[in-house]
Amino acid sequence: MTSERGAPRGSLRFFAVLFAPRVARPLLEALYGIDAEIRASADAAHDVAHTRLQWWRAEIDRLLGGHPTHPLTVALVPLRGRRDCGPELLHEILVAADLDLAALTYRNWTELDAYCFRAAGALQTLAAAVLAGERPLSASEREFARRLGRAQRQAEMLRDFHHDLARGRLYLPLEAIAETGVDPATLQARADDPALSELLARWRDRLANDLATLPDVLPSRDERASQRHGLVLAALHERLLESTARTAGDSRQRAEVAPLTRLWTAWRTAVKHA
Repeated sequence: MTSERGAPRGSLRFFAVLFAPRVARPLLEALYGIDAEIRASADAAHDVAHTRLQWWRAEIDRLLGGHPTHPLTVALVPLRGRRDCGPELLHEILVAADLDLAALTYRNWTELDAYCFRAAGALQTLAAAVLAGERPLSASEREFARRLGRAQRQAEMLRDFHHDLARGRLYLPLEAIAETGVDPATLQARADDPALSELLARWRDRLANDLATLPDVLPSRDERASQRHGLVLAALHERLLESTARTAGDSRQRAEVAPLTRLWTAWRTAVKHA
């Protein structure tokens, strides 16, 4: 693999890449590797984080100019030739990292969706382009990638809700919190508030529906077969949401998908859309 950090063995991403065409795997692994490096940079101490993110910003510019230096960006050189979807989208991931580092909050779902495109939708658009091969991405494939990225990132937010609160990051929109009557400043102390639990449950249900209906965004069997990696990833995040429902009553427990469930879900989804 190009990067074990981006799609470590046994992870949800690992199984999505595993069921992608062999020729596409090195590029997918490189994309996930860069994403993992940028996310890790945003989690470092502020001075270190800014330095690392600035380096990656310059490195992506070098990739766009045809002179990358990092093995992960070197692996992405074939994407430079695409006119419809090029590696400049990696800059969106850096914008999301800057927002995370600033612990920015979001007023409403529209603002959160914009963040989610930067944090995950841009990456999934590039992954969809890799899987499309030499042909341009269709409008439905672009929409599929955008929705997949949004649902995937928000599923992670639900899983890590209390962990993120503890480190000063709140993604749940302020307007949605205000409707419950809970003061956002007291969320960490009121983690078991019934009104907050109900809001998180409604969020989980909406995401589960979004993930379950993702195959319908791709109208043709050929497109679903082409984007099998994304469909596997969506199915795995459905299982993750189910796990967050089971651990909802314990803020100390991190939801996980059992290894055999990961393998079975990935295989079954890949066969269905082959």
